[in-house]
Amino acid sequence: MASSCPAMPLSRFALFLPLAALFACATRPTTRPAPRAGAAATTIAGPNTTGPWRLVASYASQGVTLATRAIVVISGDPATRTDTLSASLDASYTWARDGRRRVVGTLNDYRVAPGSSTATVPAGLTLARAFAAEASPTDGAVVFRLPSEGSACMDPALSALQGLHDAWPPVPGLLAIGQEWSDTVRTLSCRDRLAVRGVSVRRFRVVRADVENGRVVVTISRRSTGRMAAEGEQFGESVTLGGESTGMMQYVLDVASGRFVRAVGRASLDLAFKSRRRNQRVKQESELTLTWKP
Repeated sequence: MASSCPAMPLSRFALFLPLAALFACATRPTTRPAPRAGAAATTIAGPNTTGPWRLVASYASQGVTLATRAIVVISGDPATRTDTLSASLDASYTWARDGRRRVVGTLNDYRVAPGSSTATVPAGLTLARAFAAEASPTDGAVVFRLPSEGSACMDPALSALQGLHDAWPPVPGLLAIGQEWSDTVRTLSCRDRLAVRGVSVRRFRVVRADVENGRVVVTISRRSTGRMAAEGEQFGESVTLGGESTGMMQYVLDVASGRFVRAVGRASLDLAFKSRRRNQRVKQESELTLTWKP
């Protein structure tokens, strides 16, 4: 499903807020001079929290940190076990100036911690890693071109970078309270040595505007539903993986700078892993937080 509005990244915009001023002057009677009146005060409109807000593209580099905490329940063959997992990603990126929805950046850090263990960089992952992604000409979904798709189960960088899709929602050129739009995200990651392809439809809505520290911020909600699938061979036998995902997120945008401030959300994943010898089910509940850097 392609975006129902011009695909422009929300983080690429800055807002122009018009200021209205009201000027008044004293009148002078014609019969005799009147006492001089004091100058009328200039009235300036307060913060615009009702909208609409017109946005303009911005190409400044920005950074984001994404933190995830998950509970994973694995059942079947024959026992059931519960694990906890946390991960953190730090990246910087810049949107291209060529008019296309294209982004380049650097994966600065990525660490994973099972249970209460100390977070470490996954084996084989090189930090300070360049990446690039762009909108597909077929449906407008942003997909990674660097690292290449062929590296999904050979290089952990591609799987780690998929979380950045949460940092790149599109936005129309004009925002208003109650406005809605949608887009499609396509992901490629590796799980149990299988290349897993996912498709997710995300629906956005402008919820409200508030004032924080004298600045107008807009809250945008997002709900998503998706499916994922994989098939291949492990230890000489055919295996398949399939499942569904749901999620919700709330973004807070500083409209004067056009930059995200923060986002919080939840995601659910339900996967079935099947082969001739075993069947497993994986259910994962995650909490996510995103923090953007000035």
